[in-house]
Order: sequence, then C-alpha cells, then structure tokens
Amino acid sequence: MEIFFKLLSVVILMLIAFRNISPYKFNIKEYIIMGLTIGLIYVPLFLVDPRLASISQYFTPVIFLYKKTNKIIRSFILQSLVLLVIFLIDNFTGLIFLKIFGRIFLSSTLGYYIIFSVISLIVYFFSKFVGELLMRHNNFIFENGKSKYLILIDIMIVLTFGFFYVMVNWIDFSDDVYISELHGIVIAVYGSIMVIICIYLFAISKKEEKFKYKQIQLDNLEQYTNNLENLYMDMRKFRHDYINIISSMAAFIEEKDIKGLEEHFNKNIYPLNNEMNKNNYKLGLLKNIKLPQIKGLISGKVIHAQELGIDIIIDIVEPITIIKMDIIDLSRCLGIILDNAIESALESEKKVIDIALINKINSVILVVANTFSGDIPALSKLFKDGFSTKGENRGLGLSNCKDMIGKYKNISLDTSITDVQFIQEITVSNK
Repeated sequence: MEIFFKLLSVVILMLIAFRNISPYKFNIKEYIIMGLTIGLIYVPLFLVDPRLASISQYFTPVIFLYKKTNKIIRSFILQSLVLLVIFLIDNFTGLIFLKIFGRIFLSSTLGYYIIFSVISLIVYFFSKFVGELLMRHNNFIFENGKSKYLILIDIMIVLTFGFFYVMVNWIDFSDDVYISELHGIVIAVYGSIMVIICIYLFAISKKEEKFKYKQIQLDNLEQYTNNLENLYMDMRKFRHDYINIISSMAAFIEEKDIKGLEEHFNKNIYPLNNEMNKNNYKLGLLKNIKLPQIKGLISGKVIHAQELGIDIIIDIVEPITIIKMDIIDLSRCLGIILDNAIESALESEKKVIDIALINKINSVILVVANTFSGDIPALSKLFKDGFSTKGENRGLGLSNCKDMIGKYKNISLDTSITDVQFIQEITVSNK
C-alpha cells in the first residue's frame, strides 16, 4: 500500500508539471493512459530494484511527446525540463522543512503528506509560470533551435537532469529522508546556477536574433531607398526627354496627320508610360506607411515578387502611423504571409498578389491576397504545426503566425478562400 501511495504521489507531481509546461496539449484520456502506463512499468521495475522504478515516470512521457512531435530529441529535452522543475522544487522545499521541523517529522506519514501537499502547490504554480514563458517564446525557440546558445541550453538541461537523476536515485538511497541534506544543498545550489546560466544564454540569443532582424530591416530599407532613387532617375530622364517627345509630335500636328500621330503615339510614346509604371511606381504607394520596419519589409518582398514576374497590386490610401503589435512579431507574421503568398502566386497562372493596409477609426487591417494553383487544403490543416504541402520542415510558418497572433487579445487573423484567391486578413485593434 505504501508503494502505491508513493507511486501515486510521484505520478501526480509529474503530470501536474507536464501538463503546465508542455506546449503540446493532451486530453484527459491520454493523461489517464500515460498514468496507467507509468504504473504498469513502475511496479515490476520496483520489484527488481527500487532504484530502477523511477525510469517509468521519467521516460514514459517521452513516448507520448514523440507521438505529438515526431522529434525524439525535442521530446526528451522537454521532459527533462519538466523533471528539473520537480527536482528543484522538491529539494528546496525539503531543505526548508528539514531545517524547520527536523528529520523525524519528514520521516513520519503525516510529515510526508504535508510536504507532498506543499510541493504539489508550488509545482503547480511554478510549472504554470514556466509553461507561460515557453509559450511566450515558443516561436523564437523553434525558429532558432539551431542557435549555438539554444543548443548549449539544451545540453545543459540534459546534463543537469542526468546529474540530478544519479543524485536522487542512486546515491544514499537508503536514507529515510527522500534525499540527504548534503545532496539537497548540492542540487539546490547547482540547479540555481544552471538556471541563471540558461537565462543569460537565452538573453544573449534573443539579442543576437534582434540584431539579425534589424540588419534585415536595414537591408530592406536600403533596397527600398535604392528603388526610390531609380524611380527619381527615371522621372528625371522622362522630364529631360519631354520636350523631344512633344517636338516629335509637332510635325504630325502641323500636317494634320492624325493617323500618323496615332501610330507614332501607340508605337513610341505609350510604351514609355508602360515601362515607367511597370515596377518602380508601385513602391511610391508605400509612402503612407509611416513605420519604417514594415515599409522596408513590404518593399523588400514586393521587389522580390516583381523580380519573379509576379504582378503586385498595392492599396494604401491613408497614412498608417500606429499598429499596436510588437514590431518584431508583426514583421515575422507579415513576412511569413507574404512569403507564402509569393510562393503560391508563382505557381498560379495569373501570378497576382494584392496588398492592402486599411486604416479604420480604431483599428488597422492588413490584407494579403494571392492567386493560387490547384486545391487549397482545409484551413484547419494549414494552421496545424508541421503541416506543409511542400514536404518536410516547411510547415511551421502559418502555425507560428497563428501562435504569435494568439498572444494578443486585440488582434485577429481571418483566412478565406475564393475561386481565384487565398486571402489572409489581420485586424489590429488600436484601442
């Protein structure tokens, strides 16, 4: 019976932390199956050697995570993080109770249930906090998973878990208290240092990412400026040739040769208008965007699309001065949508993208509509993590965009499909 209660308490603690920290959500049935699986593996291992029993609660969730992610390393690291939270809270709380009440109280049945209740509450609230932090930075972590700093953090999490596992389960196991005071102090100090180092490395990684992003924005702005300069030069050339163009028409007018004038106009003058208006003039329509980062991003994507032979239609009638969304999140989300639009339009027959920024009284609406070829999958599939029509490792874009927008209460993303267009509409309330 004692084994049953200890197993139950351990499973409860693990499931509480797992549910709050894991970004991959499971239903009640899956949690019940997970708990029963842990129990079925725990009992025979305990009978063989009590020190092996912990393997069941440590590694069984990895199997369930793998079914969700299809990535064994990511699943193992996530479960290691869950267990580190439990280890640290258990040891900090155990040390405090040990100093206040002594070893005799902790060894008693009453003491065990009291400290378990306290640890459960702390694990619940702290794991909730850790889970919210992960969700807040979920897109950054997955998009920059190959960053040397994030890889170093992953290695530290796994190594620390391994160290704690040996300390908790294989050293001084015969002690009546869950772990000796000395081991508890070692784990508490080492764990605290590890947390501080991981936070520092994560902050460095974030700064590096922001620097890269700013560099991209500067490149986009430079490209935008260069195209405006080209537009200015085209206007200067046209102004310089204006008199010559008018003069070339004078002879037809003097001779009242209307047919010749019409032929000359259609053959030599009208094409000049088409050539000037073909690409560069469209960038002038971005003048109403007063946010330089967004102007640079859109101009860069427009230029890229034009180089690929895609016709861009821009509609920005009123000045856009404020969009109440983090500029990095907005740029990432808009960049994902525009990249998808370019890729889809390129495969279509008409190759057209419409971009509109509409200024309402209390909101701003950003619309990107593109032509497409073939059948568009169900919208529910498009936003599923990992789904892509382009093969492996291509399906994080729209899922990340949805997650980014989901952090804001004042922003909504609406997706619709017509016979000829795929439309993404972001509405940002500026109240």
